[in-house]
Amino acid sequence: MEPFTAIVLAGGASSRMGRPKALLPFGAETLIERVVRRLAQCSSEVVVVRGPHVRLPPLPDEVRVVADEVPLQGPLAGICYGLAAARTEFGFVCGCDHPFLEPAIARLLGERTGDGDGAIVVCKGVPQPLLAVYRKRVATIAATMLASGERRAVRLVEHARLVEVSEEELFAVDPSGLSLLDVDTPQAYHDALARLDPCAR
Repeated sequence: MEPFTAIVLAGGASSRMGRPKALLPFGAETLIERVVRRLAQCSSEVVVVRGPHVRLPPLPDEVRVVADEVPLQGPLAGICYGLAAARTEFGFVCGCDHPFLEPAIARLLGERTGDGDGAIVVCKGVPQPLLAVYRKRVATIAATMLASGERRAVRLVEHARLVEVSEEELFAVDPSGLSLLDVDTPQAYHDALARLDPCAR
């Protein structure tokens, strides 16, 4: 795969969690620090897209933080701003709430993109726009969607040429399937902590 930018979205309201997901303790670091650290190992750069209301912990100097131009527009806006800021042709997009994300998934998606606009994981028939690789030009597609009033990131599959990658293909590089686990609720957070290696706590 060509060099790519890891784009981590941290602009949401975390309404289901009840407190900012990015700042949740996860072992010796916060959730966003863990995701950034894991992706920094395989990407050319890391861009974090945050809402102006989100306070982030100190991140490595090489991580670039960009703010949503308009807050609380949803992940589609985060994808748009992150890709616009990327210095590479490809951007791997994920949320800040995937603590067990396997970086090899980014390479898999990049290899599957071909000459399309990107590649996206499909889980149980549902596209996962925050487990996807997009070409930089998708920023323009997302901006057009936002201008028309469309804020649902999942609708990208209708506007961009995205290769769909099945769970079976994902399991080839992540046999545990835990890359699909996101921490959206207090119960999901509790369950994720229970899976954390005790030595890492």
